[in-house]
Amino acid sequence: MESNLTKKQHTVKIAGRVFPLAFPLRAMLEMQNRIEGFNFNDISKMVSKPEILLPMLLILAENGALLNGEKLDVDLDWITLHTPANLKKLISLQLAVIETITDGMSMETEEDDEREHEVDLVLQEIQKKSPTTDSPGEKSQPGD
Repeated sequence: MESNLTKKQHTVKIAGRVFPLAFPLRAMLEMQNRIEGFNFNDISKMVSKPEILLPMLLILAENGALLNGEKLDVDLDWITLHTPANLKKLISLQLAVIETITDGMSMETEEDDEREHEVDLVLQEIQKKSPTTDSPGEKSQPGD
């Protein structure tokens, strides 16, 4: 199965294993449904709490695996057991989660921009092909 992830794909390394992360709409819905007290209005506050950060990380890793045609073979217990309880590691996980979510949300904007650009190209082609026989200030007459 071909991956739908971008070149900017984020990963995290836990216990020597690398996990790709992805934030499609599915991940957003799962975070809202599976994480008690989750609120997208303050992501920085959410990732500052390990009890919310690690489930978020798990959901991003599950979606990263799925987009790569795989199934994640670890669970929240494995992640909490193998994540060191040091500030440096937690900050690196926080950054990975925030960057993954930010990039996931901006991917939609890039696609929208591409669609608008395609429309502009079509308009440009139509404008190139339309005859411009009128000089400025003249009105065309029927039959011209």
